[in-house]
Amino acid sequence: MKHIFTLVFIIFYSFNLSAQDIVVSGTVTDENGEPLPGVNIMIVNSSSGTTTDFEGNYKLSVDENAKLRFSFIGYSTITENVNGRSTINIKMESDFESLSEVVVVGYGSQKKSVASAAISSADVEAMEKISVPNVGRSLQGLVNGVSVSGVSGQPGSNPTILIRGVGSNSNNRPLVVIDGLQTQVENLNALSPSDIESIQVLKDAASTAIYGTRGANGVIVVKTKSGKPGKIELNYNGSYFIQSAWETPQMLNAEQYIDIINEKYENGGTPLPAGFPERGTTPAFDTDWMDRIFTDGSIQNHNLSVSKGSENGHLFASMTYTGQDGIIAPEKSYFDRFTVRLNSESNITDYLTFGQNLSITATSNSSIPENNEFGTPIADAIVYDPITPVFDNNAQFGFAQSPYVQKEYVNPFSRIFINNSESNSEQIFGNAYLQLKPVSWLKLRTDLGVNRFNQTTDNYSPAYQLTPAFVNQNSVVGTQSYSNFRWQWENYATVTQDFGLHNIEAVLGSTAIRFTEKFFGASGQNLPVEALTNESLRYVDLTPDSSRRSYGGASAPRINSSIFFRTLYNYDQKYLATVSFRRDGSSNFGSEYRFVIFPSFSAGWVASEENFFNVPYVDFAKLRASWGSNGNDNIGAFNYTSLVTFNSTYQFGDASNQNIYYGAVPSNLSNPFVRWEESKQLDIGLETKLFGNQVSFELDYYRKVTDGLLIVNGATPIIAGNNPAFTNVGRIENSGFEFKIDYFKQLGELELGVTLNGSTLNNEVTEVDGNEGFLNGYNWPVRNAFISRMEVGQPLFYFRGYQADGIFRDEAEVFGHINSEGDLLQPNAEPGDLRYVDVNNDGEINLDDWTNIGKPWADFTFGLNLTANYKAFDMNMLIAGQTGNQIYRTFERQDVPNNNYTSEWLDRWSESNPNGSYPRVVSGAVDPVANNNSPSSFYVEDGDFVRIKNMQLGYSLPTSLLEKAGLTKARVYISVDNLLTLTGYSGFDPEIGVTGYNVSAAGIDRGYYPQTRNFGGGIQLSF
Repeated sequence: MKHIFTLVFIIFYSFNLSAQDIVVSGTVTDENGEPLPGVNIMIVNSSSGTTTDFEGNYKLSVDENAKLRFSFIGYSTITENVNGRSTINIKMESDFESLSEVVVVGYGSQKKSVASAAISSADVEAMEKISVPNVGRSLQGLVNGVSVSGVSGQPGSNPTILIRGVGSNSNNRPLVVIDGLQTQVENLNALSPSDIESIQVLKDAASTAIYGTRGANGVIVVKTKSGKPGKIELNYNGSYFIQSAWETPQMLNAEQYIDIINEKYENGGTPLPAGFPERGTTPAFDTDWMDRIFTDGSIQNHNLSVSKGSENGHLFASMTYTGQDGIIAPEKSYFDRFTVRLNSESNITDYLTFGQNLSITATSNSSIPENNEFGTPIADAIVYDPITPVFDNNAQFGFAQSPYVQKEYVNPFSRIFINNSESNSEQIFGNAYLQLKPVSWLKLRTDLGVNRFNQTTDNYSPAYQLTPAFVNQNSVVGTQSYSNFRWQWENYATVTQDFGLHNIEAVLGSTAIRFTEKFFGASGQNLPVEALTNESLRYVDLTPDSSRRSYGGASAPRINSSIFFRTLYNYDQKYLATVSFRRDGSSNFGSEYRFVIFPSFSAGWVASEENFFNVPYVDFAKLRASWGSNGNDNIGAFNYTSLVTFNSTYQFGDASNQNIYYGAVPSNLSNPFVRWEESKQLDIGLETKLFGNQVSFELDYYRKVTDGLLIVNGATPIIAGNNPAFTNVGRIENSGFEFKIDYFKQLGELELGVTLNGSTLNNEVTEVDGNEGFLNGYNWPVRNAFISRMEVGQPLFYFRGYQADGIFRDEAEVFGHINSEGDLLQPNAEPGDLRYVDVNNDGEINLDDWTNIGKPWADFTFGLNLTANYKAFDMNMLIAGQTGNQIYRTFERQDVPNNNYTSEWLDRWSESNPNGSYPRVVSGAVDPVANNNSPSSFYVEDGDFVRIKNMQLGYSLPTSLLEKAGLTKARVYISVDNLLTLTGYSGFDPEIGVTGYNVSAAGIDRGYYPQTRNFGGGIQLSF
């Protein structure tokens, strides 16, 4: 690290060595005479320069014969000869052409005004104002067509990011490209938001087809910062926030709990458990487990960066520390990240450029179990009774255990105590490139990138017997190590030519990617008892030799080899066209289907450039359309063939004398005909600017069909004698509309900005091959039933169960629920039970009546970003939301004897409350097929929500104070994340992401670690 900063210092020092003979000063103004702060002023053919202050003034030492170049975004660049003058005042004129937004199109860029693809840009300034350390989480509500859901509020967790819906039953991760290097979406968590210059999302096939095999789920392109022309700039950005759960379920208190359990046993006609208090008893304890396990946490971020640029190159270096403590057991739920970045580029000659982007990231994190119906502190807090205290000096580890709630449940604090796990990782991520420009119209570039990741996880659990059913006879310690290495080598040529009004840019290149991974680990039992309190004794080599186990392995290399081509064309920036293709090869497929071509075509018409176009209030109008295809090869290495596995066992001999032998067997059937999953997409778009460019509007319609879904063929008959192979057996269709509206207005010294974006989604499975015609999804272990399914004509992995049609209010309603022959549909039901619909009209309620009771995918998602600036004050508010999706509530455990309930159950049916909205409670299952605990629409709720994601108020110090302090910028702010959430969902959080992108469990709430509400502030300084 010391050597890196020594190098940075030497480079900066060398940039400042220049001739200095006279001092030139002056003022830079716009066409109206208003001063322009921040104008870059460079000495031509030199690395020296400066920028104007808040009054537009500058001062610079130069050679008396030097030339000065004045540049500023949105204004025409001016070059001025010094000619021995000591005062040079400059008036700059607006350049509307330079104001055109530039978008990344893969291996290049172009002005958005002439782009014929669907590309959206994220507001990086708005992202920086959100305190979450994960860049992916910060995208929520900022980009239309992009759905971001928090999988967990646990420190260091990654969100679920979906672009234009879910297009596959397996891998739906979008491709992320950071400074040209392709990587997994999870690597967004290694970036510091303060290091990002731009983020753009490529959504249609015209923009993503050039990435071929990995672009089917959309592409997120990130460009990190580089040095800017002018003097050395030093920046500090720091913040500190206090975190708390935005909301937690309200559980019944001790009195209410005693009442409901007594009622439960009375309705079931069974006696209370021995010693359980009867109604009217005043309990000795009233423990609010939710209140006890949740606490305040903190999150802090500190970023220090230095940058420098000149005509001959630029450099940007930064250090970032992010620390986050959890809101449950912060000593065992935390995330620390330290990142060092160094980006540089240097013009070796007039035609040769060398550059590199390098980041080194180290993390340390620990997490508690979550999102599981059993085996987590959150699940314990939901089920555990309030009449049990937290502590008991006579109990193991000092934590009281309930005599009434047991099975797999224990005191949540004892579960936290016995779970000890910490992971430490290091990542080196970067690329180096050499670019040759032999003539003005040709660029040749070679780019080599690497991504090296290493992670070590240590865990320990003591011996315990917390309850008769919750026992671990021996202490256990383990260490696991995982590492992967990916290299990427790209070579491409770019030709740019103008032939009169014809403008052409063509790119031809190749990509090679190789990925390997390996793992190993060891474990042991029976550590010294002192290890319970002494962490230095928690090592495998301190366990008896006989208890030690070790394992390890490595994956076969995964290789992708590609060639790609793209041509961008426009005639007079009026008629637009793009053609691209990529020929991809993947080692994951057999030789017959290893290579495939992904093409795309797009066209556009800038109608506002026509001479006949004269539409009032319309300043710009463009129509565009595109079609193309992408692929997905996510089936793992060698899944097209049958691999041999070892350590399989087989028994020989008769029943009285059997011997077990180890051998090798094929692991699965082969399918040499398995091919790429292919996604074809149509997009039609409109872009306009209205009312003197104060309003911009974008509208897109898209239709995306993913064919040949890669699925393990469950229809393979048992007589095949082996595990089934991957095959292409399904099709999914996504379609919808996207829009974005931008509005900007200046009223004197008040500046107002509004950005509204929204997206609709219609998701449908159109084909599932196989004997059954469907593919089961998530198996609810508590009910031993598959509650999500992939089936033709339905949304992907829709929710299944009985359709509840209210509650039987009295016996008359029970006896009135009959079939066409007059027989009772639910003969075992009683008043207060759920009434189920005979969906198939066969005259009885059974599993054949399970139907579609909801879906996890929102019909509409939106974001609203509001900004206001007045003099030195600025305000920002970001609102995000969604509607049309449902959430399956599976964290409740009515099957556990004596479980606690949420406060919603206070409005349950009873003889004194026959109009209650919740069914009666009863011990035991009255009906073995359809009872109140059966999977049904009763457990499904709407997941609609509107959330104020961020609100921030800032103040920038005046120039007079800045000059005295030697600063160019100083801003302080206060901010709050997740200030307000409007939702009808009764669970922890309506944002239910997809853990590990396992879409079969999407929208199923098994006890999520809730999002946090963050209060705090920060400071931004520039020197």
